[in-house]
Amino acid sequence: MLTKILFTLAVIAVVFAMVRFRDRPARKPAPLPVKKTGRPWIKVLAIAVIVLMLAGTAVIIYLNWRDSHQIMQVQVIDSGSGRVSNYKVYRGELQERRFVTVDGRQVQLAETERLEVAAAP
Repeated sequence: MLTKILFTLAVIAVVFAMVRFRDRPARKPAPLPVKKTGRPWIKVLAIAVIVLMLAGTAVIIYLNWRDSHQIMQVQVIDSGSGRVSNYKVYRGELQERRFVTVDGRQVQLAETERLEVAAAP
């Protein structure tokens, strides 16, 4: 019961303080100090670094995209029968035991099959 009374008094005190200090005229802010512009090369250097980083990022993204879209000639050889199947696959679609061909077929290799990869002519 005592905590409810103390809490109510605290809320009244906060509201009273807010009303009292709200109507005060605001003081004028202190004037901002004048900044010296003696180093304009720092701004130019910062912009150059950002442009260089963006250009490097664009080059890396392009090279990664180009490598993953290179068409590879894949031969799947069945060890038991000796049957050979040829596929064209994007390099980015090649995985350990499966791949997706250029025309959208999904191929999963069996344990007895061997995979040979070469650049497409």
